[in-house]
Amino acid sequence: MVEVATSLLNVERENAIRTLYDLEAAKTDYFHIDVMDGKFVPNDTSSTMREYCEYLNSISNLPLDVHLMVEDVKSYIDSYLIYEPNLITFHYEACKDNKQVFEYLQYVKERNCRVGLAISPNTPIEKITEFLPYLHMVLIMTVEPGKGRTENVRDCH
Repeated sequence: MVEVATSLLNVERENAIRTLYDLEAAKTDYFHIDVMDGKFVPNDTSSTMREYCEYLNSISNLPLDVHLMVEDVKSYIDSYLIYEPNLITFHYEACKDNKQVFEYLQYVKERNCRVGLAISPNTPIEKITEFLPYLHMVLIMTVEPGKGRTENVRDCH
């Protein structure tokens, strides 16, 4: 079965609610929430993505797929768990060592959420093979994190 996760990264704020309704009517399976902190990546989409999550909680029952491109992984996991996402994905490169990767994987799972691990284009896949049995999803980036059409992102604070 094919499932479609639609990224909200470039949804224009002034048209957000209409766009979200249209995406749901088009039968998207998940809303993909690209969270950037302005530290792990240059852009900061935190407040816009929280705003979209709040909209979605009030108008939709579709699951959220949260992609964290952040330095402080644990605090962002905590702040997005309130939206009851179906999946939280964090970056291997944001962790100080493999022990910390395992800690975050366990932390997310213990909170009844599926967990994914993302890697940047230049990270060898071999770096994450030991984690594969513990993951629900692997996101292999084809662009450097934060570089996916973020020139249109209006929330830079």
